[in-house]
Amino acid sequence: MMITGTLIAGVSATVAVLGFVFTRYREFKQDTEALERRIGDLQSEQKLLKQRLDKIENEQVVLESELKNVQMKINEIDVKLSRVLTILELQHEKQLRPA
Repeated sequence: MMITGTLIAGVSATVAVLGFVFTRYREFKQDTEALERRIGDLQSEQKLLKQRLDKIENEQVVLESELKNVQMKINEIDVKLSRVLTILELQHEKQLRPA
């Protein structure tokens, strides 16, 4: 009878320990799977962000080039306006002087 009680207690303790170990293993496995999934998502997001960043950098280069072209055209217009103003001033001075 004593052996039966000890045997039942030993089996119960073994089952409890195995249940605890299995529960911990399952939790760690679920955590690992969740972390692996999250890492995969983050890597995908990183690739997308890198692509977007590369696209933005390329667009910035194009915009800088266009800005330089606009600045050159503005400078050309400024020079032409200066010439026109000079010509108009000379004509105005000629009109003011008696002939």
